[in-house]
Amino acid sequence: MTDAFVLGGVRTPFARYGSSLSHIRADDLLGMTMKGACERVGVGLDQIEDIVAGCVNPAHEGMGDVGRWAALAAGFPDSVAGATINRFCGSSVSATVQVAHAIKAGDLGVGIACGVESMSRSGWAYMKGDAPFAPRGPVLLLDTMWAGAGGPPNPKLLARNAYIGMIETAQNVADRYNLTREEIDALEKTAARTFEHDEFIRDDTTAEQLAALPVQPGTKQMTAANSTPLTDGASAIVLASGERAAELGVEPLARVVSSAVYGIDPLVMGLAPAWALPLAIRRAGLTPEQIDVWEVHEAFSAQALGVLRELPNQLGGFRIPDEKLTPNGGAVAIGHPFGATGTRYVLTLATELRERNARYGAVGVCIGSGQGVAVVLENPDAS
Repeated sequence: MTDAFVLGGVRTPFARYGSSLSHIRADDLLGMTMKGACERVGVGLDQIEDIVAGCVNPAHEGMGDVGRWAALAAGFPDSVAGATINRFCGSSVSATVQVAHAIKAGDLGVGIACGVESMSRSGWAYMKGDAPFAPRGPVLLLDTMWAGAGGPPNPKLLARNAYIGMIETAQNVADRYNLTREEIDALEKTAARTFEHDEFIRDDTTAEQLAALPVQPGTKQMTAANSTPLTDGASAIVLASGERAAELGVEPLARVVSSAVYGIDPLVMGLAPAWALPLAIRRAGLTPEQIDVWEVHEAFSAQALGVLRELPNQLGGFRIPDEKLTPNGGAVAIGHPFGATGTRYVLTLATELRERNARYGAVGVCIGSGQGVAVVLENPDAS
């Protein structure tokens, strides 16, 4: 089995709902980002063999297979294939894993893993009735952004509250671990570092301002500041085998070592990385002490804190040192365009390992419906 390497990539700045990126079609947004990744790495568009894109809500102009449409719109040759997958917030991490698996199996030489989300441009959908040639009578109009790109709820899943809102799951996590409002707000006091182009960064925020914000309906501690905002954005990375990277004359940024997924009760969906991360680390043949950088997704500050409370139970008491934890800021501060977040994390982690001259890093992302996905990367040039 060959190795799969991350060669590099790019992302757009992450923009507020209805703001700087809201005028750009989702397929165009993804296409220009994929093209930019190839240019940044120095790989020709005709060298790409396949594309796997993550997108949670394809109900926009690129609906269907936005990965393929984006490639065609951006000028990739017709020979470059493309697929789109949806594992909610972990979509483009799963895209990374899928491309890496194909490379390791010898079925792919060079590919792109990417993701996009345009919450601003998510569409409306009319639901068909049960009768042939429906609709007859009342018609349900669905806001696809809030429906998670799904339709009317399945009664079986509705009975177990599987469609619970993500902010409510964050409250459940806060209740389970007795998290205080002060602890939750404190997670987002880190000063901005290199994200000045992201529209959500506010380096003048104070603890007093956070404490004064009202809580969201139906919660006790969740606010606009400790929850991820509605976001537009895209990210893309180029992956290749070692042989193809050498042929292209590109020095790999990181090696994909291992991955894992794990499912839990949807009522506390945010905790799943606490199981997925240890599983990926064990599959890599590593101990938690060997992980130099940890990227723990922040769908909500309470959810990230819950993962940090649970991880020691799954890692034999190991606690992540502060200096190794999400050093460049998380999704609450940067923004969380669902489909784009995963490859943003992978690229951020690979770059951080290189900048630190550190060897191993792990990223874990929680997923709506009660899942977690994790990936372990290695900096091949770490001394």
